[in-house]
Amino acid sequence: MTREPGMDATRLLDEALRDLTTQHTTAQRTITLIPSENACSPLAQLPYLTDALNRYFFADGDPDARRFPAGRTAGRIETQLTVPLLRHLTAADHVNVRPLSGLHAMTVLLSALTRPGQTIITIDPRSGGHYATASLARRLGLRCLHAAGPTPHHLDLDALTALTARHQPALVYLDVSHGLFPLDIAAVVAAVRAAGTATRVHADVSHTMGLVLGSYLPNPLAAGADSFGGSTHKTFPGPPKAFLATNIPHIAAAISDAQYEMISSHHLAGVCSLGLALAEFTLTDGPRYARTVVATAKVLAAALAAAGLPPHAADLGYTGCHQLWLDTTPAGIDARTAAVRLDAAGIHVNVLDDLPGLAGTPTLRLGTAEAVTCGLDPDDMPYLAALMTAAIRATRPTTAIAADVAALRAARTSRYRLSADPALATILGTPLAASAGTR
Repeated sequence: MTREPGMDATRLLDEALRDLTTQHTTAQRTITLIPSENACSPLAQLPYLTDALNRYFFADGDPDARRFPAGRTAGRIETQLTVPLLRHLTAADHVNVRPLSGLHAMTVLLSALTRPGQTIITIDPRSGGHYATASLARRLGLRCLHAAGPTPHHLDLDALTALTARHQPALVYLDVSHGLFPLDIAAVVAAVRAAGTATRVHADVSHTMGLVLGSYLPNPLAAGADSFGGSTHKTFPGPPKAFLATNIPHIAAAISDAQYEMISSHHLAGVCSLGLALAEFTLTDGPRYARTVVATAKVLAAALAAAGLPPHAADLGYTGCHQLWLDTTPAGIDARTAAVRLDAAGIHVNVLDDLPGLAGTPTLRLGTAEAVTCGLDPDDMPYLAALMTAAIRATRPTTAIAADVAALRAARTSRYRLSADPALATILGTPLAASAGTR
């Protein structure tokens, strides 16, 4: 065994603790506009500070937890809170909370519903499909074809029917990650069914999960999909986990069989955290949250446009979900410079060069879910747009903008977090937000 020369574990530990403290305190005075992130509430973070973090729990085939009894009590949260709430919100008879992330759920689902040598159809990345789906499918021995559209924001449904009829895929996997306008899943399912094959349809709604569970977007199962799922930390304000849902027993059994061989520890604390987040979502008006996320994105887009920084797709209304794409080059500022200036001003964004329809131009990808979770709403967006514009154009000192951002964060309290017993606040070391946030 070799050791790195001069390794000072005490110093590294001290630095790590300082970094964690800085990470946490900085997050309280900044605004994150990254579409693939959200802010898990203090209440939902609680399980990670308990013994649940240390435990296995195998509910399937061992309901009394005899093989791993130490996690039995926390395991009741999975079986009596998380799973029942998910069944309620998804209108699904079967939900599986074992996957650890959205990509992990994709792996389990592909393994469950396909066999090596079969064909699947996914969304072309040029139409917003996930970057990893095709390569992951090939690793599993699958042939992957792409469905695309006449524009970056629409699928060619007739072409999808023809592609399905010609190749008879085992599965159509709807995997939009770069999307301003969510797929019409009912129309996509109808196009697949029109091919007259036995092809299954799965909807990965990782990016829009909170909008689906909040009933802003249609339930994929009600729209005809055979299954759906995805991650729980983007528009849904939960922990880094994922789930799969279906009403078809043999699909549920296939998913269960695959996860049994692919997942041992499914992170019981994460499942408990998801249950608490689902309870908060249910009790604090999840549908209102979902509507507010989209309304906030639309107002922010209009405010940026009024300031001379119009987001992409103005002719289509900018967005139909939480995402906005902002190309700053027409203003004479490249996206990376704009992002650095925003970051210094306390506003975090993505810079991506693979967004559909933007010809490889580095572009700011924005999202409003976390901002809403933290207490902002449409009324705040003209002011936030003014702060962003000042930062991007460097018309005010960065420190002054950062102070205004911090003041805005401090003045807002989330409406979508439950108050809790002070004892929980003591355990967490931070106050829990009131359930009816004030402005």
